[in-house]
Amino acid sequence: MNAESTAGERRRWAQYLVDERAEARVYRELAARRTGEERAILEALADAERRHESHWLQLLGGEPSTLPRPRVSTRMLAWMARHFGSIFVLALAQNAEARSPYDSDPHATSQMAADEKIHHEVVRGLAARGRRRLSGTFRAAVFGANDGLVSNLALVMGIGATGVAPQLVLFSGIAGLLAGALSMGAGEFVSVRSQRELLAATQPNDYADEVLSFLDLDANELALVFRTRGMPEEEALTAARAIIGDAQTAGPGALARGGVAGAAEDDVVGSAWGAA
Repeated sequence: MNAESTAGERRRWAQYLVDERAEARVYRELAARRTGEERAILEALADAERRHESHWLQLLGGEPSTLPRPRVSTRMLAWMARHFGSIFVLALAQNAEARSPYDSDPHATSQMAADEKIHHEVVRGLAARGRRRLSGTFRAAVFGANDGLVSNLALVMGIGATGVAPQLVLFSGIAGLLAGALSMGAGEFVSVRSQRELLAATQPNDYADEVLSFLDLDANELALVFRTRGMPEEEALTAARAIIGDAQTAGPGALARGGVAGAAEDDVVGSAWGAA
């Protein structure tokens, strides 16, 4: 234990300790629901949280006799990971990594602060993978639910078959056409707007460039970002080492030049109002 530490500092370290353990548990729960590359990446994130846990244990001088409970948000995230394990849990985990207090805490190492920023990008990449798998089915479901053309045709044919006056059939068809158009327009607006929001939530940030020089090459944190973008493990390790080695002279945008940054897909999706 640090002999000069205050009671407040020890309480804060203990809180960090339980939060790191809870976050590692979230990643393990998510990993248990996946296979292959994604599972390996999530397990690597859990290992990184355990390294951070060891740092706080060392400062505390071992396991404290009493520990606080993890934050409510972290406990909720663990529960959702255990019961759902979906893209939305990854998005929440991404936000949790972005709110790391290690940047301003003098007792957290620069490497730990860098790790948290890179973890944010890793989880963002995993969420982007899930979003790409989901988007096709999601869009098709909205199309099908709001397809008013077939229903309008069925409406006109049904009313016409009853032998009512042609004017009534005409007005019924116009009313059905307007209703179908409004329904399809609203559905397209919601569909495209939702896709754009998902894209915005999974685009990489350039702040990760600032922490490259603090990363531990042996821990392979940056390589995880490359792996979430689909790069094989060995190539990811090579690319990560090259980028970290050049970080001192590359300047801002090193990650983007290294192929980590995602494409601007908003132009492909289009605008919500245009689709409507």
